Amino acid sequence: MDEGSTLASNADRERVIARLAEAHVEGRLTVEELDRLTGEAHTARTIGDLDLVCADLPGTAVARPAGGEVDVRGPYSGGQVAGGAALTILAPAGRLIGLIVALSLLRNETLPARRRTLQTWACVCAAALAVEIVAILVFVVHV
Repeated sequence: MDEGSTLASNADRERVIARLAEAHVEGRLTVEELDRLTGEAHTARTIGDLDLVCADLPGTAVARPAGGEVDVRGPYSGGQVAGGAALTILAPAGRLIGLIVALSLLRNETLPARRRTLQTWACVCAAALAVEIVAILVFVVHV
């Protein structure tokens, strides 16, 4: 299968749309052309279709990002491990902070509309925190 018949990914489409926007800023495309070509890029199915969208622009062949394909079976990189650990620790902490702030503001609030907003905020933070903690526990127990 050649590169032109390969199905385009959202990242491929976004690269072409970004290049179209650059071409507009450079004065190579009018607003109407930018709108039309952006629509074509959004509906393109293959890399070949995306190449046709930007064929009149210099240096715009839809190239894959440097580094090629990612081997998902390989070991995790240090950045992936650090990112996963940070999300595991910080995501629930953010909800906990949100819950504490909402409850502390609710304590002295007298306006009914603001009280309802703060109560909703506190409930959403508490529910999200509970779901995240349960998800982390399930992950840790099953790993």
